[in-house]
Amino acid sequence: MSHSDPQLPPRPRLSLRLGFAGRKDLDAVAESHLRGRMTAALQLIARRLAAVAPGVPVAAGREPPIAQFYSTEAPVLRLVTGLCEGADWVAGELLQQVHVAPDGGQARETPCVHTELAAVLPFAVADYRASRPAAFRDQFDQQLARCVYVQELDGLYDKPSPDTALAKQRRARAYRAQGAYLLRHCDLLIAAADPDDAAKAGGTLETLRAALAFELPVLLIHTGTGAVYLIEPDDDLLAVLSLPPAPDWESRLAQWVLQIVADPDVGASVAANPQQSADRAAAIEALREYFEAPPPSKNPFRRLGDWLRGHAWGWLEWLYAAGAMPVSDPSLAPYAAYRKRAVQLNYRYSSLYRGAFVLNYGLAVVAVALATGSLLLLGMASHTPIGEQLLALVEPGAAAADLVSSKPQAWLLPALISMASIKLAIVFFISRSTHRANHERWNDRAVDMRYLAERLRALYYLPRLGSFQPPAVYPPQFAARVVRQSHIDWLCEAIVRGSSPAAIAAPQPAAAAGAAPILRITALDNLQLLRDRWVAQQALYHQRNATTMHSLHTNMERWQHRLGIAVIIVVSIDIALILTKLAAKAQWLDLSPELAAWAKLLTPVLIFLSALIPAAIAALGGLRFQSECQRLAERSTVMHRILAGNSKLTPFCESALSAEPKAELADALELAEGRLRQVHQLHQRIGSEQSGPDNPGSHAHEALRLAERVAEELIQEATEWSVLYAKELGDPG
Repeated sequence: MSHSDPQLPPRPRLSLRLGFAGRKDLDAVAESHLRGRMTAALQLIARRLAAVAPGVPVAAGREPPIAQFYSTEAPVLRLVTGLCEGADWVAGELLQQVHVAPDGGQARETPCVHTELAAVLPFAVADYRASRPAAFRDQFDQQLARCVYVQELDGLYDKPSPDTALAKQRRARAYRAQGAYLLRHCDLLIAAADPDDAAKAGGTLETLRAALAFELPVLLIHTGTGAVYLIEPDDDLLAVLSLPPAPDWESRLAQWVLQIVADPDVGASVAANPQQSADRAAAIEALREYFEAPPPSKNPFRRLGDWLRGHAWGWLEWLYAAGAMPVSDPSLAPYAAYRKRAVQLNYRYSSLYRGAFVLNYGLAVVAVALATGSLLLLGMASHTPIGEQLLALVEPGAAAADLVSSKPQAWLLPALISMASIKLAIVFFISRSTHRANHERWNDRAVDMRYLAERLRALYYLPRLGSFQPPAVYPPQFAARVVRQSHIDWLCEAIVRGSSPAAIAAPQPAAAAGAAPILRITALDNLQLLRDRWVAQQALYHQRNATTMHSLHTNMERWQHRLGIAVIIVVSIDIALILTKLAAKAQWLDLSPELAAWAKLLTPVLIFLSALIPAAIAALGGLRFQSECQRLAERSTVMHRILAGNSKLTPFCESALSAEPKAELADALELAEGRLRQVHQLHQRIGSEQSGPDNPGSHAHEALRLAERVAEELIQEATEWSVLYAKELGDPG
């Protein structure tokens, strides 16, 4: 397949999302400060984006290596605001003035940077417009028409006269939710405020602090002094504000932009670090494979070997698979192609890696069997005519007639040569398989793709609840070796930034043709989807995986025990035969000819088994170690308890959901535990509050936070799984 193959995911478009929060009341001095600093910041960010983008004639030829995996379209600079009067309106106007000139004044029909305006509103568009001052509504309509999308939250605008406590609560919840959701649409927050002002519910200062807690960097424009502060999540806000503003904020801001869009290419040169250079080369190779499938191998033996490896683990797992099958996730268009590719590569490399050690240990046993069989054939040659000739050669005084008295067996030599050839082929296959698995990093690639697939799985659900941020990842602690995932993290972030939320917005009716696409957040419907198709299905998956891995582990352990007993029995019989022969030779025992014949026949069989069975025991031990079945079973058991406790999950399985067993499902939900219970209880509470007279409104943020906690736990499990499975393929011989 080539890069243009429609089955491959497209390269993401280079994009940077800026959130903006600012004061709605600006005097002339504050507006002047805002215009000057905001213009400089937008121009700097836009030019830095253009310098990274491939195919854009700005700083051409100096793009970081990772930039080759962006599309050649002009980069997007998106500003997300609350469409409020004052600072929001000024920022939206300044965005229109952003212009980046190409190198050397080259002629270019399309702009070097494409700018977009988007909005997050606390209420429905009509209600929010009505809440704005009448003098501002025309300006609101102008900027609304420019928006590429608008996200409507489920807040209730209520401002009676006189005001009431319930109305104040509704507005506060809605504005705070607006600030929280704004952060789910941006990579960097620009805040325009005076830090000495009092904080308001959902105001700029609250949003600024929430951004730092959400691990987002903040550019603060002090509307009183015009000073610019760059605040990182690890900084202490009060300490930063107590110091003079940094004079080099432009260069630091440019570095921020590069770090966001071009990581892992940020940092010191790797020329003097061979290991880091090798890691970067491997990352580039993995990303190239992700977007450009390599051509199939022309070597039929390699294709056959990969087919065998790809199915060996599946056959073994199929023998012990147990439990209901989970339902597949409801895909979401902007992310489906990317996740499909990640799942495809994960299955490919995990099957190759696991199949490689299954085949290696199995073939090692076959090789031992062939070697033992060869030795037995040579040992048994004394009972054949050719063996008699060999014995005659070493016996003194043998007559010449004895050497030709018998005809040699024609099958022996070809059999020995064939067995030696098969052994050689097996040893070569095992050695080559081990080398390829480690050199081509099958396990690392499988881990990377599973990690990416799990992060993208969360994006089938979080955007439906209004978040366009991939779930947070916490690096595992105290791990001696962790598979490097920096390029995978970059890829996931690039996919999310380059996928516009407008792609999942509800289509507008004909009467609203040309209006901005609207993303309406419905907490109840999406909580039900979250409960039935994510939490319950992941609990089902971990239940099935725990059962399968535990069964695989216990059965291999059981067979090791059985084979150990078999070795003892074989050795005991062999010792008994030896003692019997010695007793017969010393004439202590009269051994009948029939028993002597059976003993003579049984001896080579016992010798064969005494060599083969220990090899099989060692192979089973190697499989248990390499597959980590027991630890994977334990991890899945823990995840199942976190997600569903001891809940009955049968009503959520594929066959049950297709038949819609409503009564059985309702009974199961009443007894639900873990996250499944929390999601169900929140779903019930929101439904009850929305139908009641004291509905506080703005429930979407509660639903989103619970969904984000579920996502964090699932991604944490995938991250720690990568440490557990970070091992190279061992040589069974």
